[in-house]
Amino acid sequence: MIFMYHSRVLKENNIVVFGIGRVGLPLALVLADKGFNVSGIDVDPARVAFLQSKKMPFLEEGADELLQKYIGNKFRIYSSDHIKESLSENKYIILTLGTPIDSTYSPDHSQIEKLFSELTPFIQKEHVIILRSTISPGSLRQLVRFVEERTKLKVGKDIYMAYCPERIAEGKSVEELVQIPQIIGTTEPESAKQATKIFSKITKIIHYSKPEAAELSKLFCNMYRYIDFAIGNEFMMIAEDYGCDIYEVLNLVNNGYKRAGLKSPGLTAGPCLVKDGFFLIDKSPFMELVMASWRLNENIPGYLFKRVKAEVGNVNEKKVAILGLAFKKNIDDSRFSLVPKLAKYFAAEGGKVSITDPLMYSEPLDETLKDADIVMVGTNHDAYKDLSLGDISKVVSKGCLICDIWNMFGTGKIVFRIHDFVPKLNKEPKK
Repeated sequence: MIFMYHSRVLKENNIVVFGIGRVGLPLALVLADKGFNVSGIDVDPARVAFLQSKKMPFLEEGADELLQKYIGNKFRIYSSDHIKESLSENKYIILTLGTPIDSTYSPDHSQIEKLFSELTPFIQKEHVIILRSTISPGSLRQLVRFVEERTKLKVGKDIYMAYCPERIAEGKSVEELVQIPQIIGTTEPESAKQATKIFSKITKIIHYSKPEAAELSKLFCNMYRYIDFAIGNEFMMIAEDYGCDIYEVLNLVNNGYKRAGLKSPGLTAGPCLVKDGFFLIDKSPFMELVMASWRLNENIPGYLFKRVKAEVGNVNEKKVAILGLAFKKNIDDSRFSLVPKLAKYFAAEGGKVSITDPLMYSEPLDETLKDADIVMVGTNHDAYKDLSLGDISKVVSKGCLICDIWNMFGTGKIVFRIHDFVPKLNKEPKK
């Protein structure tokens, strides 16, 4: 079927970003700061209203300043019924939609497929379509064929398409967008030239490749880190089996040895790291290292629960205080966090669980810690740096057990009794 649409002259400096979430919003704000006129479109009416009232929907360092500066002029927000108008006004179309995994752990590209179906009736010559979402290898080529069939326009001649993955860290997106080299993957060179017109204004270094290499680069980046963290977690369990403290061993390995760099253990999770391995193994089912890392990291809550239970025995009626809910430090995002899984282990055996997080709505810290029998460090937020074991000892129960996989309190111990360290911390120096 050929769609007929009355085309208009597209403005070179105009960009529309679909999906104004934790990836799309920082990008839109940085593009506005670089001089582009940016339209943002989102399916969530609450988020649209929130942004239109000049409020950030989540924490992102440096983003609120840009929002206050550009909202309503260089940056405008619209609901999802603005598709036709947005494509008639903007030359560049950037897609930052989510790509989750479904109930069978298979990649779910349905949001992207649905949006492309909605866009194609209004795509015209000179449009530049840039996909930024995490996608399975080979996806861009499939989308190129889909768009060409639906519009009868030739990619690389009439319109342009590129895969330009994001590799930013939540909380540091505004800063990293201008620091990290941008990868541009295309099926032909003309689309790469068009995508460069945007990204050359943001970052100085750009790498070019075929789309499959660009798609793999994003997945490899995340899986390398995820596997690295899994190694740290497995080494922790091995060290514990030998009665050694993992942080002491890590110091021996990493200190002054240039070929080291072992990662610390932790509750490693998040919406990217947890799911991206399934994009790799979707068509390569024998990726044992990827699956082993996923199983290992996802089972750390169970391992910590067993370690604590071995020390305290029955957890029934024990008050359990968990510090931190976010999937990593200094952000307000709990998606795929392992903390709820940790809490469920205790709750299933009668533990009275309270969770607090300084960056998210939760119980106050002092109330969470009051009379706690067990304290679990779920997230190593910087906000906890001023919290000492001495402070905690004043409000928790006598003999309180601490589980600190992040070594936030600097003891080097994963599990310990608070009274084993507080006397040492409070000891008066000899005169």
